Amino acid sequence: MYNRILAGMAAGVLMATCAAQMCAAAAETTDSYDMSVSVRLDGTRTSISPYIYGVNEYGNANNLKNVSATAVRQGGNRYTGYNWETNYSNAGEDWLNSSDTNIGDVANGPAYAAQKLSENCQKYEVPYKMTTLQMAGYVAADKNGTVLESEAAPSSRWNTVAFRKDGELSMTPDLDDGVVYMDEYVNYLVNTLGDATTETGIQGYSLDNEPVLWNDTHPLLHSAEVTNSELVSKSIELARVVKEIDPHAEIFGPAFWGMLPCIQISETDTDWQAVKGNYNWYMDYYLDQMAQAEETYGTRLLDVVDVHYYAQDCSNDAAILQAARSLYDPDYQENSWLQPYFGDYFPFLTRLQESIDTYYPGTKLAISEYNLANISDEINTGKSVVSAIAEAEALGAFAMNDVYLATYWGTLSECPYVEAAMNLYTNYDGEGASFGDTLVEAKTDDLSKAAAFAAIEGTDDSEVTLVLSNKSTTENENATITLSGTATNYQSAVVYAVTQDSSDIKIIDVQNGVTNNAVEITLPPLSVAQIVISDQETDKTITEEPNVRIEEITYSFSELEISDNGYPMIPLGDKEHLTEIQIQMQVTSNAGSTWSFGGGALCFNQVVKDDTTEQFWGNKPFSYQLGENLVTVAFDSYFQIVDGDVSVEINGSTNDTYAELQTWWNSSEQDAEDGSDISVTYTNFTLVYTYDNEEILSGDVNQNGAVGLDDAVLLQKYLLGNATLTQVQWQAADILKTATVNVIDLSALRRILLQA
Repeated sequence: MYNRILAGMAAGVLMATCAAQMCAAAAETTDSYDMSVSVRLDGTRTSISPYIYGVNEYGNANNLKNVSATAVRQGGNRYTGYNWETNYSNAGEDWLNSSDTNIGDVANGPAYAAQKLSENCQKYEVPYKMTTLQMAGYVAADKNGTVLESEAAPSSRWNTVAFRKDGELSMTPDLDDGVVYMDEYVNYLVNTLGDATTETGIQGYSLDNEPVLWNDTHPLLHSAEVTNSELVSKSIELARVVKEIDPHAEIFGPAFWGMLPCIQISETDTDWQAVKGNYNWYMDYYLDQMAQAEETYGTRLLDVVDVHYYAQDCSNDAAILQAARSLYDPDYQENSWLQPYFGDYFPFLTRLQESIDTYYPGTKLAISEYNLANISDEINTGKSVVSAIAEAEALGAFAMNDVYLATYWGTLSECPYVEAAMNLYTNYDGEGASFGDTLVEAKTDDLSKAAAFAAIEGTDDSEVTLVLSNKSTTENENATITLSGTATNYQSAVVYAVTQDSSDIKIIDVQNGVTNNAVEITLPPLSVAQIVISDQETDKTITEEPNVRIEEITYSFSELEISDNGYPMIPLGDKEHLTEIQIQMQVTSNAGSTWSFGGGALCFNQVVKDDTTEQFWGNKPFSYQLGENLVTVAFDSYFQIVDGDVSVEINGSTNDTYAELQTWWNSSEQDAEDGSDISVTYTNFTLVYTYDNEEILSGDVNQNGAVGLDDAVLLQKYLLGNATLTQVQWQAADILKTATVNVIDLSALRRILLQA
């Protein structure tokens, strides 16, 4: 009963000592290469849209907690079958074709999702909000779970979508008429939140989501492949509805899933086959049709052409480091299935802009879903610095190619390096400092090794911000940055960097006394930096590492007690200093699936909101995939609680001493209906505690500054009644932070000594 493990104690070390040791090690083991970086301030200047630093949201504010985002898109497969009147939605093939309250319930009131979007964006000061309108034809009529094939639309499980209501638009939609009206939806939002010109209103509307995949993602809602005539006619009609109610709102379409539907909507669609000979790819035709619609109806019905982009060449780190080049570099050829057949359509952003300029000038460009890492690979979903380098280059490519809006697809709480890359542009100093709003010409000698993007604020070149990467896995980059075409004499440079050692943005170099407008810096292997070059000297200093001590307690699955509900219970220990819980698991398939996704949560019975004493059942969710997983759950103040029938996010704490481990769902290639071929085996759970180094060192019973055999002897004497402890000594002896000192603490101390 006493087999608890306390492992991995690391005493804090002074920053200067650590830095000296790290630098010495780097000098001994790291090679270097030289890189010339040129910044031309008299070259082409391009305004950067403020909305390229955006994220997608998933019904809560998780993706806005720690990133300074400028736009939020509310969309994805869930929104194709979303019923705004009741908030019921259908998951399609993503999860059992389930109609449920994943987005909300009728008790939340109409348009709960969009209202929550507005609320979250106000809270986190996000200026641009886009939501999705339903165009496929049907939405969920109930919350009764899985829709059977025999219940495919049209049936009682679905409500019909109509773009226009024949009658007065109501602020109290009829829940029993079997029809959901889009004009009534937009009218409700305008009257509830304000129009697109207001801070609370919706600025953009997406014409559904990935229509070319409806028959795959939602086969019970839209079983047939979308045709060219259906897509164009529905897009025009729905856009007209929006513009009549909110003329200032922007219309986004067609929300294609990637490059292939831009090339051909379908190989079998006779509508497209009949006209394709006149166009280089389908996007030309779509833009031409929307341009003609403007002439017909006297108003622009497509403001932003919107496509999604997921890197297809992302099988390893080397590929991910180059993935962004497919967006903008004409000299790059990716090693993917697309290149041999569709290489003429790269670089993708360039090709899209050419189509816009030719067939519908003035149309803006959006990438409302993108991810450059391998989203089926746990290593590369934002937990690696490789993702930060790719993300930073993608954001630079968006700025360079006049992208109007871009919103990252991924859970940022699980992608700290992607989050860091965004903040490198929008909040690199933690105080709101950002990349400039006007792009100036910048380039490196070799894009395969380093990418560079530079900006100034307006026409003022007294400060230049430069994002520069080092893609080498082994070599330092010795970069010489030359600024030309300006009368400004630069005096200082500050290097804010994200490295493979940490996703935190840190100042790694400060230089005053810059001469001849040339700055020489060194970036470590696999890093990306924001370099701020100013005509004034700086008082910034190199970031010091926090003087903290990390303690870890590891439990094996077999050591956990089981709750009355039948779930394993992870003891939380010293909750005040608990910062994260690491869950190690193995996910296998007995049917030979090549992919699987699933999820669960750490669950709590006594979650307390910050502003009340009322307790709720709550959770901290996590996800996993096939293979070995190491999932990190942050033990912060954010909890999901169940309030009524709806899960909402709160700030709070828990009075629980244990977290219940619950596995909720699985979905796999072989058995997408219920994931029954998938087995999840939990192995170890590591609780990470962070202390200021001045705080009491657990296990240092005799208070000599170290943990040793003498501490175990003293603790044993105390337990036998042969010694007394001071209050500080007693606190050090309470290793498991249970407010008691007993033989369990002695056992833990012995384990420390055995593992040291």
